[in-house]
Amino acid sequence: MKSAFRASMAWLHRWAGIIFSALMYFIFVTGTTGFFHFEMDRWMEPERPLAMHWTDDGFPSADTHHYTAYTNQGELTLSTRTLIELGTERLQQQAHPESVWWGIILPTARNGNFWVEWQPPRGPNGERTEREAEYLDFHNGDPLWIQPRDTGGGMALYRLHWRLHYLPDTAAYWIVGLCTLLMLVGLVSGVIIHRRIFREFFTLRLFRRARSWLDLHNLSSVLALPFQIMIVYSGLVFFAVTFMEPIVTARYGDEGTRTFYKEAYPEAETDAKTGEKADSVAIAPLLEQAQAETGQRIEQIYLLHPGDKNARLSFYLPEPSPGHYEGKPHKLLYRASTGERLDGGEQQYGGAASVEKTLIALHEGLFADWPLRWLYILCSLLGIIMIATGALYFVKKRTASRPNEYARVERFYAAVILGLPLAISVYFWSNRLISTDVATRADWEIHSLFLAWLVSGVFAWLRPRTAIWRELLVLNALGWGLLPVVNALTTDRHLGISLAVGDWVLAGFDLTALALAASFALMAGCGYRQISASIRVGHATAIREA
Repeated sequence: MKSAFRASMAWLHRWAGIIFSALMYFIFVTGTTGFFHFEMDRWMEPERPLAMHWTDDGFPSADTHHYTAYTNQGELTLSTRTLIELGTERLQQQAHPESVWWGIILPTARNGNFWVEWQPPRGPNGERTEREAEYLDFHNGDPLWIQPRDTGGGMALYRLHWRLHYLPDTAAYWIVGLCTLLMLVGLVSGVIIHRRIFREFFTLRLFRRARSWLDLHNLSSVLALPFQIMIVYSGLVFFAVTFMEPIVTARYGDEGTRTFYKEAYPEAETDAKTGEKADSVAIAPLLEQAQAETGQRIEQIYLLHPGDKNARLSFYLPEPSPGHYEGKPHKLLYRASTGERLDGGEQQYGGAASVEKTLIALHEGLFADWPLRWLYILCSLLGIIMIATGALYFVKKRTASRPNEYARVERFYAAVILGLPLAISVYFWSNRLISTDVATRADWEIHSLFLAWLVSGVFAWLRPRTAIWRELLVLNALGWGLLPVVNALTTDRHLGISLAVGDWVLAGFDLTALALAASFALMAGCGYRQISASIRVGHATAIREA
């Protein structure tokens, strides 16, 4: 009975992986970029100022809490109070007088910049307009407003892993949800079929043809198994309403989805706009009060109904931890016209909604500091290796005995596994090489990614099987290794500048690109022996059979 059950799990594990392994690989690779999508946004908008750095002298005072900005004329140090005053002044000058809200975003370790944003009122026909934002640069305290290039940034790359770009949203959600479910099935069935899972964890036999890919698959699977189960299960939670829409419809009707969300995720009630004008009190003293109350640095300040008697000032706390969603405040509220502290700002979710929010927070990892975020990246890379080596083991095991039958499958996986990272490097190249005057350049950045991936598929189809893996590895090494060079030739935000001023977000991007290039170069030199050995064995077998 046990052997029959394990055999059925082996069959399930194999075919769940085979059918959707390529798409799961795409989801994992693009999803992994999301842990640093803010940093990618900064690199892909080189017009933005260099990062600002803060000192906490006298925290939480707005006068002694300083930021240091780097300009073309040198360093400039400004207090939090000065930033707030500059941001408020700019919003009064630039934002629509009937804006729904204003926002002031202070520099953080991740964004490194200071900007303001606002939501214009609805259009003449009631349609909602897009929010507007402007970055602020400094020299002698005078604001210099710039418009970064039109780019999808890191967020567009991150969105690929659940929207698939060219498909309607609903279709993409169902496809990604099904792949995620099969990934969970593969993880559970993989644990069941590995009777010697702990022994195999310490086994790695290199240059042993298909056996080496299986050892790598087992090792990468076990090392990050808890993370993989968490990331896949929490990913399914994102699509809960999509999958269970008939249940929502049965309770709320065809047009009741908005009501469902309001009941599941209630927010504090907002006083209606009166239409009576009133000036706002100074923001800096309230900021000091909020920081003293919470013991945390406030980084986002929003004003609802600016200029109105009932205007509400919100100080948002940093991204909450996964266990934050049980009645704890995520923002502090004040009456802007009087400075009165208001009730509200706590999470009002029920048990189910709290669990969902906790799982989503774990999935996105926005709460994580630098070491934990890199741990997320490491575990995600192990997941990518797990998927890739599982596919390669399937192909290599069968290519040895039936090389002609599985030659096309091997070419396909070469294009998927090595073509995708090459295409992502082209995505970053296009950000630097497409003219900033092109109206739809953000769209063409994404188009260039998929076109490059298509070209890599044609390349894998036309080149000899003995060469495609090594040549794609070399192309990846060149694509990522030359990226900092292209950055230096096209912008003044190159590695030398970012290292000199301590802008570790921009420097980290270039250094990561170089590290990826070195990894691909190393695989091209060392890993090629494993691939070529497998192919030679396959050719020899074919000759014997002939």
